[in-house]
Amino acid sequence: MKLFSGFLLPAAEVGLGWFWLAGGHDVAGRLLTFYWWLIVAITFAFAFVIVIARLASDRAIPIPGTTRARRIRSRAVIFARVIAQVAIGCTSLAVFSLAGWLFAMFALLLATDEKKPAGA
Repeated sequence: MKLFSGFLLPAAEVGLGWFWLAGGHDVAGRLLTFYWWLIVAITFAFAFVIVIARLASDRAIPIPGTTRARRIRSRAVIFARVIAQVAIGCTSLAVFSLAGWLFAMFALLLATDEKKPAGA
């Protein structure tokens, strides 16, 4: 799974971008923008599901931590994706990508936060 999400998907994005911009294949551009919108939709859905699960269970959801290198790599990929979206003129997609990422981070903070008793 790490190979798929860590290397193959970003490589596919670069490849589609190359075929679209350098090769002039419009289908690659349509696939790339569809893929980006799909990522945005999945990110918002993830944030929604996490918050609903937290509200329904009324307990903190244990989510395992990640390594510093993995966090830096994922943020670098998100940053590069947003820069590419702005560069090709999809500014609304870039704004939604950043908003989805922020909502997901906020949802994780809400879902993993332990509630302290009132007397403690």
